[in-house]
Amino acid sequence: MAQRGEEATHGGRHHRALGTSWTSVVLGWLAALGASLILSGLVAAVVGAVLGVLGLGRGAAGGGLSGLVGLLITLLLAFYIGGYVAGRMASRQGVKHGLLVPLLALVVTVVLAVVGAAVGAGFVDQLSGVTLPEPARGAAQNVPQQGLGTVLTVSGVLALLFPFIGGALGGARGARVGRARP
Repeated sequence: MAQRGEEATHGGRHHRALGTSWTSVVLGWLAALGASLILSGLVAAVVGAVLGVLGLGRGAAGGGLSGLVGLLITLLLAFYIGGYVAGRMASRQGVKHGLLVPLLALVVTVVLAVVGAAVGAGFVDQLSGVTLPEPARGAAQNVPQQGLGTVLTVSGVLALLFPFIGGALGGARGARVGRARP
């Protein structure tokens, strides 16, 4: 295993063994963000149409199923693209760079959530006098509660796992292609 800064020979070529390319990771994250924006509408339309034709997209449960499937496919593809970009730019340790893309996305999301909670805490007092209209209050009673916690837990775990799978696969592919470039 080559140490940082030492010359290493790989496939007849000399290159410096380097650590993490954070530029590759950040640009991979931006690519994943852009891809998720573009893919979300396309994937939702295709998944909704396919599940509708199969008869699985009817009612509230079908809408939830098509939303979950669309979200998981979008996350997988978007972070595959982001991991590919990071692995291709780094040309080494593709899986590591691919996994750092969704990790960076998770860290940014948590930081923004904490900042939003801190800023939004001051506005809670202003909402104390707001009442919901009658149809909105009755809508919560129409949602079946049995098994909802399990479904939400499994959905959350899958939504957290799929970006890492996509990032690792894309990073490995990107590094393999990146090493082949002149």
